[in-house]
Amino acid sequence: MTERPSACHHLWVSTCALIPLKEKQVFQTPAEVLGKPNGEVNLSLSHKIPSYDTVLWYHRPAGDTSLKLIGYVSYKIPKVEPPFESHFKVSGDGEKTAYLHILSLRHPEDSGEYFGAASIHSNKDSDSLIQKPP
Repeated sequence: MTERPSACHHLWVSTCALIPLKEKQVFQTPAEVLGKPNGEVNLSLSHKIPSYDTVLWYHRPAGDTSLKLIGYVSYKIPKVEPPFESHFKVSGDGEKTAYLHILSLRHPEDSGEYFGAASIHSNKDSDSLIQKPP
């Protein structure tokens, strides 16, 4: 008996929140997702950390050690990095709950771990004075 290749592939998506050990105020769901190609997956990260205004989303592909920044939500302003614009969407509020939407799962590119991180966005340069040369 010969085996036929399966026409159905499943993608594994694991999620993890990047939080300091002393902080237990960040929650990412769902913990794991098993999806089919072309399916949609939605992940959420909520936090209750005062003054944190940004949620960043990262992907570590299966078998890789590097994290790739997909995008972030700063306050209520979403930004997806150029290589991911056609395939991912971010939404929500960086001060409370933000979402990562994988619009159409690809096999095997989208398998791996997804990390959400709550952060404080700081732009110290905007507060400094700029002196013009004489």
